[in-house]
Amino acid sequence: MAHTSLARLERRTKLPLLLAALAIAWLARPSFASTYAAYIPLDSSIYDELSTLNDLGLADSYLSEIQPISRVEAARIVVEAESKLSEMREQNELARSIISELRLQLPDEVQWIENDHEDNLPTMFHPLDRVEGEYVLSEGKRRELNTTQQNGSGIDFQEGTPLLPNNDGLATDQGSNEILRWSGWGGVGGFITGYGEGALAGPITDSPSQASRAQLLTGAMVVSLGNTAISFGQEETSWGVGHFNQLSQSNNGQPFPALRIQNIHPGHLPSILRYLGLYRYQAFLGQLNSGRTFSRPWLSGHVITFRTLPFLEWGVEHTIMFGGSGNDNYSPAGFVGNLTGLSTGNSNVSNTNTRFGVFAKVYIPQLRNTQIYAEDLSEDFFQTFGGGFKLPFKGPSYTAGIFVPRLTIDGRTTARFEYALTDKEYSVHSDSLYWTYNNALMGSSLGPGAWQANFEIDRWVTLQSRMGLDAFYTRRQAIALPFYTPPTRNTETGYGVAFDFLRLPLEISPLANSLGEMKARAGMEYVTDINYTNSNSFRALMQLSLAFNPAWGGLVWH
Repeated sequence: MAHTSLARLERRTKLPLLLAALAIAWLARPSFASTYAAYIPLDSSIYDELSTLNDLGLADSYLSEIQPISRVEAARIVVEAESKLSEMREQNELARSIISELRLQLPDEVQWIENDHEDNLPTMFHPLDRVEGEYVLSEGKRRELNTTQQNGSGIDFQEGTPLLPNNDGLATDQGSNEILRWSGWGGVGGFITGYGEGALAGPITDSPSQASRAQLLTGAMVVSLGNTAISFGQEETSWGVGHFNQLSQSNNGQPFPALRIQNIHPGHLPSILRYLGLYRYQAFLGQLNSGRTFSRPWLSGHVITFRTLPFLEWGVEHTIMFGGSGNDNYSPAGFVGNLTGLSTGNSNVSNTNTRFGVFAKVYIPQLRNTQIYAEDLSEDFFQTFGGGFKLPFKGPSYTAGIFVPRLTIDGRTTARFEYALTDKEYSVHSDSLYWTYNNALMGSSLGPGAWQANFEIDRWVTLQSRMGLDAFYTRRQAIALPFYTPPTRNTETGYGVAFDFLRLPLEISPLANSLGEMKARAGMEYVTDINYTNSNSFRALMQLSLAFNPAWGGLVWH
């Protein structure tokens, strides 16, 4: 059933997308089929469950290098995994449990896929799809770097919460903090979807009227035309193969307003390009914040990932920052050139800052599906051949890792080692085109001139509960730039450990079998010469989160 569904999806609309790195254009094929594309928040346990199914070899068409994914895409993967599991001689109890949990979390969408009724859905409204209450106890100094104080150039960022990166830029104060999140979605006419997630964050003693407490984390309107989703709003973004940090795009900072286009389900390119295998893509155009020399610059991004072979996934990514107040001396054709990255003009007229990356992941079935992955991201261009040719390999940063999903034969213990290195020019630029949004890094939380090694081991102690231990070592160098001199040349060094616990959704009988979910994190880190000063800091974190998914569903109009 899953293979039939995927084949049907491949016949749906393919709108044109120009991916600068590959220079491939797709011709749209007319289709009137459409569905609702409500995207799953990146902190949802659904991603942990889908990754577990992939690690067990049951989700061949799950391309995790572009996130978030929609609810209906997650449901398609569930049906695919269940179909493949039923064909296996030896049944895996963990996989069976994960599939059951996902069916509870995506009941309507799984039914749509199974009944081949994904298209032409009735109007529906889910005003409270998920609510989450979170307590965070945070101690210790935040990492930061501000090179703009000397001449307005460089980079300016501050860590939101120590030991809690990739948290949508939700900043906390030292001491106790309370966070309330809630999300909902609705669909109209079978092809228009609206979804959003809001939050109240910070110490409970603060006035709720403070604008910094109430935030719209994500919120967008989506129009689906066949298998293509076009959306506008604030949406989370995560690209690449990194587990602890994403080099290009991550949810370390707040989502920014942008227009996006992407395919809902993976498909194949036409003609001979079909042999590249299943692919997913995303492209966006958005604007960043003011408060920099070039106020509200444009940010354009393109990414595509393929599963060319059963054991090989790879992709390319490209982003470019351009324009902004005082940096927009270009024609309409120049705007398009900047947007695509194909012709960025002259820096004396309007400056740009470009990132270009490649990533790959290899599966080794003979070693219990062990995964080896790597990513290279380059910052901006350098001139070659007397300045007449540009190559996008200046300031490379790297991520590489090995993941053993079945350290024990029962598949319930995993181990991961990951190393990340950022160049001294990572996220930095000689003017205000640096890679932050509202003073938070949009990519890796390490910042420039740093490296980190992580070793993590996880164990499913039951079929619904997982515990993990992550030990890490971090170094950041005080880098002197042409436009910035650090206060000291001290190298910052951090030694840390974190414990994680996840309890998958549990049916609560007194509440009509609504779902309750829990996750917790405790971490500590000792940092010497923090922020390149002569001071040291002990940083600690305690996080407890309880989520609730009501079972009474939403409103449906046929």
